[in-house]
Amino acid sequence: MDKIIIILFFIIPYVSQAQKLTVDLVNQKEFLSPGKVQTLVFKITNPFPKDILITPKSTLPKGWVLAAAPYDLNLAANETKIYLVPIQIPINASKGEDKINLVINDKTNTVLYSQDFVVTVNQVQLITLNLISAPSYVKAGDTIKSFFMLKNEGNVTENIFIENSARTFIKGDNPIALLPGTSTIINAYQSTELRQPKPSQNLIKITASVKKDSIQPVFASHITNVIPVFPVNDDVWLRFPVRIAATFLGRQEMNDFKTGFQGEIYGRGALNEENTKLLEFRAIGPDRFGLTVFSQYEEYFINYKSNNFYAHLGDKVYSSSFLTEFSRYGRGVELIQKFNKLEIGGFYNKPRFFKYIKEEVNVYAKVNFNAKNNIRYGYLLKRKDTNQDDHLHYVAGEGNVFNKIGIQGEYALSSNDQTKGNAWQLQAQSYFKKLDLNASYIYASPHFSGYYTNTQFFTANVNYRILPKLSLSSNYQKDARNFERDTLYGAAPYREAFQVGIRYNYLKKGAISLFSGTQEYEDRMENKQFFYKEKFNRIELSQDIHKISINLQMFFAETTNYLINSTGKSSLYTTNVSYNNKGNSISLYGSYSTVNRYATKDEKLFLYGGRINAHIYNRWDASLFYQNTYYLEDYYTDRNLLELALNYRVAPNQQINILSRYALAQHQLENKDFAFSVRYVLDIHAPIKKIKEYGFFEGNISTLGSAQTEGIKLHLGPYSAITDAKGHFLFKNVKPDTYFLEIEEGTLGVKDITDIDIPAKITIVEGANYFDFGITKASGIKGIMMLDDKDADNKQQSVIVEMTSDNQVFRKVCNITKPFDFTYLRPGDWKLKVYRNGLDGKYKIHTDDLNLTLTSNEEKQVEIKISKTEKEIKYLQKPMRVGFNSSKEKK
Repeated sequence: MDKIIIILFFIIPYVSQAQKLTVDLVNQKEFLSPGKVQTLVFKITNPFPKDILITPKSTLPKGWVLAAAPYDLNLAANETKIYLVPIQIPINASKGEDKINLVINDKTNTVLYSQDFVVTVNQVQLITLNLISAPSYVKAGDTIKSFFMLKNEGNVTENIFIENSARTFIKGDNPIALLPGTSTIINAYQSTELRQPKPSQNLIKITASVKKDSIQPVFASHITNVIPVFPVNDDVWLRFPVRIAATFLGRQEMNDFKTGFQGEIYGRGALNEENTKLLEFRAIGPDRFGLTVFSQYEEYFINYKSNNFYAHLGDKVYSSSFLTEFSRYGRGVELIQKFNKLEIGGFYNKPRFFKYIKEEVNVYAKVNFNAKNNIRYGYLLKRKDTNQDDHLHYVAGEGNVFNKIGIQGEYALSSNDQTKGNAWQLQAQSYFKKLDLNASYIYASPHFSGYYTNTQFFTANVNYRILPKLSLSSNYQKDARNFERDTLYGAAPYREAFQVGIRYNYLKKGAISLFSGTQEYEDRMENKQFFYKEKFNRIELSQDIHKISINLQMFFAETTNYLINSTGKSSLYTTNVSYNNKGNSISLYGSYSTVNRYATKDEKLFLYGGRINAHIYNRWDASLFYQNTYYLEDYYTDRNLLELALNYRVAPNQQINILSRYALAQHQLENKDFAFSVRYVLDIHAPIKKIKEYGFFEGNISTLGSAQTEGIKLHLGPYSAITDAKGHFLFKNVKPDTYFLEIEEGTLGVKDITDIDIPAKITIVEGANYFDFGITKASGIKGIMMLDDKDADNKQQSVIVEMTSDNQVFRKVCNITKPFDFTYLRPGDWKLKVYRNGLDGKYKIHTDDLNLTLTSNEEKQVEIKISKTEKEIKYLQKPMRVGFNSSKEKK
């Protein structure tokens, strides 16, 4: 009983202390990151008047590891100390709450404290993609097989989408669901063309992505060299591409059917290898403009361009400057010559589609200070059909300020016998980190006789990126009036518009935009079809989902119709959906609107249509387009209602195009017509200069025994080839020069050896070059030293053993007490010689010269006899003379 009382006397104080020991996890509210070492900070307080020595120990969840050993902690009375527990959290630890148990023992191993603490693991999303294996080269016609490892190194299950490069196919599921910490092998395949003519480097690239912006896509790739099995000769000629075409046209308009024929010759290409001298020409006729909606006017021209000179003769769009003559199609001549920073030029032009101008003459001089700064002065003479000459002088230039702001401007004066006028134009662009600005303003006085007259035109755009995904924009446009456009084209409606908008990219390929503003449309024709002004709000949603693109728009406006003097509401709902996959695409369009823009109030319009583009096999391409009607604002141009286009490639240089359209012609509202064309095209690459001298190099590798001769990769300088089943190899398009023929390491068998020295020096000349050699199995010798010396093991004596053939020499330093060998020897006659190499004079080499004949795959044994010589010692003595000296006695 006394013993129990004594034991309780010692235990009760510690029990009372353990019950009152306080422990807090200071960083309990912090999130722990998987894959990292993090430290838990515990605050431990001893509230008692006695000192204690404690040993905290922690129990971690499965897979978690302590990054440092536990240590003891001394706590004085009423003292508080920090205790650190470094832990390694596995990368695949699940997100959420986990429990860590902390037990505190005293020096007698009595438990003073035990408590579970809850810690929270953060979510980690991380995927990796690495190449495991892929061939460095394959023969053309073989399939490239590459293997990649995809791993989920986060702590949440991921649904991973795999995208592959062109002509690459993936085996298995897509997308791939991966649990945390797991991985999978992705098998990627890419076929090669059996008859590809030239070596190529084929890329296999795999991209893995999660459809969340929080994870960046990862990719891995590999390039495999493809060596042609049937190489073809490179073209040694510089060729000039010429296209010859013949087109048959037809048109059915109401009850009138018309047909016509049009021929064309067009060429454009370089006259030298450096592509610094370019020639272009075209002849198309007769004139069929107006026959169909896609007929062309006749055109004849030829031009030449080099680094410092340009000449054009014939039809083209001639321009002097933006204000004086911006775009005038006609027939004439133009010349430009550059002298370092100075450029001079001019043209003569007889306009074809503007009857009020008979001819034009322009000359100018331009100084180019650098690529972004220049100034130009020019003079333009316009001779009108009223025999009135307009003289125009202009100064134009552009500059760049701090590489942030670009400015272009022009000032022009015009005069004739009756009036004078002026015009000026200014453009500016600026690009800053978050702000982009550009603006353009044109003014032309009432009597200015340039391209514009009595005109003011202004446009401006501002875009500001508030956040990476949020941006503001604003733009204003006021179209020009009174410009002298060629009668070849209809004039678009006059438009003045202002809008502000905000855009938010909620996903990488998804955005929503809100716009608000005003716009005014006015028909330029005398009998106006529309003239209105609107205050509008527009909502636009764009989203790409894999290969599908979606665009939705809603437009609401209050419309003031000046044509019928009325005010009303207008609304438009538009949907565009498109799908694109490997060159084949389909797009659908639909729009429903209620508008007060035209002659009828609350006019309801339903527009719908679509387009299909398809690549059929290797020869056919087809396109189909349909749209039921158009908005009235588009009537200044041709409008297709139904179009079918077929293209058949007869041969690599021949094709047939068939095009048919059911359309509303320019300025037509009701009268529809049907037109078609059948076009035959022949592409000719005419040789104009021989630019290369090539040779080809071929041969056979014969087997001298049982060696394998198929699939051996050869290198000739930068060229490569692979032997076929018969050991034949061929290098085409080899530039004449001296090379070394090499065999890639690893393509020969383990014991295979050539019967000639490789690398072999090869000189290639133009034309045919031949070279044959053989492969056999390597031979070898194994030798032993027959040494007659009992104490030889304690001596470090050596000899030189030499193996010599007609063109090869091998030497080895061999210890006289150990065997030696020579491996990978070419079969044939060899001579073995042994040299002393400082061998002690007491040893004699009996076998110092052997003649050997090695056969394929033979391993011959040889013996070198060395003996220790015995020497007889002879002592040579001269005769001794014996006598005495008596001189002392005589004294």
